[in-house]
Parts: sequence; C-alpha cells; structure tokens
Amino acid sequence: MSRFTVETAHREGEEIVVLRDTQSGAEARVWPGCGNNCFQVVLPAPVGSRSGARGGRRTVTLVHDPPVLEEIRRAPSWWGIPLLFPFPGSMPGGTYEFEGRKLRLGHPEQPVVNEPTYLGPERPANARRDYHGFVMDLPWQVTETSATDAAVTVRSTLNSTDFPEEHTGFPFPYRVEATYRLDARGLRLDFWAVNTGSGRLPFGFGAHPFLRLPLGPRGSPGECLLCIPAARRWGRGLRSVLEDPSLPLPPQDEITPPVSEELDLRTSKPFAERVYNGMYTDLALQEGHVEAFVRDPANRLEVVMRATPNLPNVVFWSPPGRPDVCFEPWSCPSNVFNLAARGVPGAGLVVLEPGQAWQASMWLSLRSSA
Repeated sequence: MSRFTVETAHREGEEIVVLRDTQSGAEARVWPGCGNNCFQVVLPAPVGSRSGARGGRRTVTLVHDPPVLEEIRRAPSWWGIPLLFPFPGSMPGGTYEFEGRKLRLGHPEQPVVNEPTYLGPERPANARRDYHGFVMDLPWQVTETSATDAAVTVRSTLNSTDFPEEHTGFPFPYRVEATYRLDARGLRLDFWAVNTGSGRLPFGFGAHPFLRLPLGPRGSPGECLLCIPAARRWGRGLRSVLEDPSLPLPPQDEITPPVSEELDLRTSKPFAERVYNGMYTDLALQEGHVEAFVRDPANRLEVVMRATPNLPNVVFWSPPGRPDVCFEPWSCPSNVFNLAARGVPGAGLVVLEPGQAWQASMWLSLRSSA
C-alpha cells in the first residue's frame, strides 16, 4: 500500500472523499455533492512546535468540520473551503452589465437577496442569493482520484449547462474543475475555468478557507498575529458611483486607498474579531506568490496561505462568534461585473474566448515559528 491513500466514505448519508497520509496523519475530507467543499483539513505539525496528537502523531486540525453536514448546505460560504465562482462577493440585487448588456440573475419576478436575508428567517419564497456565485453548493462529479507514495489527489468537475435553473440570468456556459492534492508540504487546490460557450465568458474567482485559531492546545486566538503584506485596501467609496453612472470615478487613492496604520498588516498585529475585515491589495509577492499567514507564538506555529499571482487580492474575514479567520485569495473585488463596466482600474474581471481556459492555485501549509 502506498503512503498516501484515497477512499470514499459516508457521513450522514452523504458520500465524501477522504485523502490521507498514513505516515504523518494528515487528512483532507471533500464533499463533492455540496460545492466540492474541502470541509476538514488536518496537517502534521513541524518539529519543534506544540500541537495536539492524532494517533500518536503531532497534528493540527486547520480547517474544522461543522457539527453536521447540513450546516454546509444551509450556509455554504461559512464552512470549509467554499469555491466562489463566477463571482466572489456580492452583486447587489443580482443586476450586472457586460459588453453593454444589462442583465439580472434569476427570473424577472424572482427575489434576489443578500446574505443576511438569504440566511435569515424572513427569506422570501423562491429567493435567489446575490453573493458568491453558483458553484459552492451545487453537486460536482468526481472524475479522477490517484494515490502514490508522493501525494494523493481528487479531481472533480461541474458543467453549468447541467443546472439551467440555477444559471437563469447568466447566459455564459462554462465548465469548472478543481483538484485537491495532499502531500508532505500541505494541501493544494488547483482550479480551472473553461469557456464552453460560443461567446465570451466573464467571471471572477475566489477561495474562502476557514482557519481555526489557535493552532494547538496552548494560547488563545487573541495571541495569534496576522500578516498580510499589502500596501492598499479596496475602499468603500465606489457604491455611489455604481448607483449613479453620471458621477465621475473617484481618484485611485479613494478606489484603493493606502492601508491605514491601524489596519496595516505588513507588520504583524494581534487578531481581534472583525477589526481587519476587508479586501487587501497591492500585495508584495513572496517568491512570486501571494502570501498571508497567522503566527501562533504559544504553539510555535504559522499557518500560511499562498496563491498564484492571478489572485492578487486577499480578503480577511473573521466570522462573528467563532475562533476562525479567513485569508481568501480573490481574482477581483466584489461586484466585479459592474466595476469593470464602469471602467474602474484594476477591477480584475477575467474574460475568456470560446474554448479558452484559466487556472489558479492556492496552498495551505504549516511551518515552525520561533
């Protein structure tokens, strides 16, 4: 038997894929049937760190699974590693513009609502959500698995044409593919988008990993230090411009203002719930990649999120009441279609010609910290 293994298991009647390193105790669990969400990640702790034991091995549960899988189906952007496509963030009211066409998600009389309304008790019947795209709760199909002494992978795919109702108001066919790879260095996500239509495909993409703090049995979330080497953040001054196209665009320093001293994470700062929430940009690449990390001094560990440079924005988010933080690599800011239509510099809308493909990657790993 190889060092790395892959198997199909069942939990609460749902089929999941388990990637495992039999030597280190590392493990990743993926639910293809609900957004291809990797909802649990356990990685080995480097030598010299302080961490919990798993079967006699020192490991860290980096991404915690929900108490029941139904929580992922109910709120798919709140657990695991949601995949956000064809737009991360929100599209207020579901209205957007591309190549001069004014479009709207859903059927003409169908309500399109924001996240608090969609998840709340007052959600209108038959409502569509206006946030984080379509694929994070649709069923994906596993197309390939492999396991060797070097790594284990699972590859899954989704075709938009298989879900015409969910894509009403988005007339741009596509196929997306995602591969999760577990090896001795950590977990890697490779994501592809392919234009399967006869016209151009516009989109944005983001990954949304929830990372649990602290990184071991010692300390607390508030003792952990955050680092995002970004010089700017996306500002909030564009809303009025999008609502009234007759208004001129604000200067660049209002679109992506320099990061304030309070929110500057180029120098590590202690975690505080909701203080740093927002989108960081103008990132200093580390060896050619986007990088952000949390340092946990009590457990002598750092969790590192790395991404390809075509994901040039990092959203930091801390969900209220939970000891989790999110370092989310996004290709673009929220409401990207309308930002691009308005000519906002750096909006980052990706447009593929028929048959073209686009690929991005993200890595999660642990390293020792002095």
